[in-house]
Amino acid sequence: MTMANSYSGGVPMVGTEVFTADGDTLGTVKEVTGTCFKVDAKMQPDYWLATDTIASADGGAVRLSLNKDRVGQAKVDGPEHHGIHRHNGGSTVL
Repeated sequence: MTMANSYSGGVPMVGTEVFTADGDTLGTVKEVTGTCFKVDAKMQPDYWLATDTIASADGGAVRLSLNKDRVGQAKVDGPEHHGIHRHNGGSTVL
């Protein structure tokens, strides 16, 4: 499935809360590198996501284009990965 994404706001700010499309809180943005950001997850290991998984963002919240049950498939190995998304503005493919 290809996730179309219209968000073009760049990278999120460290400390911003991260929510899934269905409203679950995942944690906060811990680190940002290139087009990826690390989620400081509550009660589980931290993980990286691509900025192209972001549907919208404002000063206090990042809302992903993914429901909670799809987040595991979108996790990437780190900012230098060769995983689930392209670093040239392409779409996330799940």
